[in-house]
Amino acid sequence: MTQLKFSGAMRRVATALTLGLVATPAFADFPEKPVTVLVGFGAGGGTDTLARLIGKEAEAALGQPVVIENVPGGGGVVAATKLMTAEPDGYTIGMAVTSTFSYAPLASDSVKYDADTFDYLTSAAKLQNAVVAGKDSPFNTWEDVVAAGKGGQKISFGSSSPAVNLMMGYVAAQDGYEMKIVPTKGGAEIMKDVMGGHIDMGWSAGIHQRFGEDVKVLVAAGNDRLVGSSDVPTFKESGYDIGDDTYFLFFAPKGIPEDVFQKLYDAFSSGAKNADVVSMVEGKMGFPSTVLTPDELRENVANSSAIYEKLIAAAGN
Repeated sequence: MTQLKFSGAMRRVATALTLGLVATPAFADFPEKPVTVLVGFGAGGGTDTLARLIGKEAEAALGQPVVIENVPGGGGVVAATKLMTAEPDGYTIGMAVTSTFSYAPLASDSVKYDADTFDYLTSAAKLQNAVVAGKDSPFNTWEDVVAAGKGGQKISFGSSSPAVNLMMGYVAAQDGYEMKIVPTKGGAEIMKDVMGGHIDMGWSAGIHQRFGEDVKVLVAAGNDRLVGSSDVPTFKESGYDIGDDTYFLFFAPKGIPEDVFQKLYDAFSSGAKNADVVSMVEGKMGFPSTVLTPDELRENVANSSAIYEKLIAAAGN
């Protein structure tokens, strides 16, 4: 008797499906229109270049255009803030870097999101963060810098990032000296100043690789040695309890349906792995192609947040 009732129910469902009376999932045909990527940095920079390269490849997988919208400001904060109000339907996502979510919310009360506000899709490349000096600098290793600082020499350091300032202040404090931070407008200016001998050293997220032997890498700031300077130790290997890995990453509003999120992940991660994209990333931009999963990216942001919490506490901020 029970079997008869079940069969009848099944027939009713089948009939309803045939007549179109049972609604199909709202996102079954995603995407039905272009997908917009809010890029947290200006046109022509590394993040923008990667977004456009990968977006072009993702278009083929999605069957819809991928529109790049530059929303620069605050190291990605302006774009992330804008994405907070986007519908979680998969049609608007963002691209920024790890520190947009790990450092920025901790550094300012004006930032309205935190590391858990968003979901993370995938990454494209790993920045090659390092401290560098000009080829004519008397500093050849980080040990040379420490010796000079402890000896009373005033050491100047070029930076365009408050997060970098925090890290370098912490490192100098560990060895008992102060470092003079020289504000700059970005990596290009830092390279010009270190090569010209106007400052002792400066920060590079990878731009130093364009200048070959005109620049010396003194120490790597990530958890691993740099791909292009594998003979140079990291801060961790030099005895400091810091090491922060920064990625170019795609992120999305929380609440996107699972099937839509999967489609986005598949499209953008496959785009990042495309041979032409990898060739551009590694051959011309000088970054190792690193395509992480959502879980790996969430762990990266959490680890980075823990580092900056420690640095901010040590600075008394």
